[in-house]
Amino acid sequence: MSENPPSQPGRPEDDPYGQPQDPYGQQGQPASPPPAHDPGGGYQAPYQQSAQQPGGQARPGGEPFFADAASSAANVARTDATGFFGALFDYSFTHYVTPKVVKIIYVIVSVLIILGWVIGLIVAIVALFNDAFWGGLGYIVFGWIIAIVYLAIARITLEFYLAVVSVSEKVNLYARRDGVA
Repeated sequence: MSENPPSQPGRPEDDPYGQPQDPYGQQGQPASPPPAHDPGGGYQAPYQQSAQQPGGQARPGGEPFFADAASSAANVARTDATGFFGALFDYSFTHYVTPKVVKIIYVIVSVLIILGWVIGLIVAIVALFNDAFWGGLGYIVFGWIIAIVYLAIARITLEFYLAVVSVSEKVNLYARRDGVA
């Protein structure tokens, strides 16, 4: 486990990439405007004042505090840029294929549900003119509700799988940050 104590929900002390979230460059103290006798003559915005790290060291080039977090996020995106087949044939299971295929699966399921509804509608119309009048009429009136329910169930199921994978990716990211994995 991590030696870091858990942070308060909704107010993380560090981001997943290990950079402190301190927008003012000072530990919890808001930036104050310059004194009235400032020879520079102007007020600097908080992001310009934050060229100092929380420990008081100046950042090279006066970059804003969020520069490292943005570059870390870009590095994570670059390292996770395996394609569909790369993730599919990853036998160590370090890359997830679910986020890459969930949209395609949802489109396929949607088309199959609509196709099933249209076929059922054709059968219901034929049944109107045969001996199953009420069954055919019932499907024509309420069949679309059945199709929508199936579509909602498919969507909820795919969202559940995607949420599980998303949580797993974040847990793995925190574990790598803390040196556990």
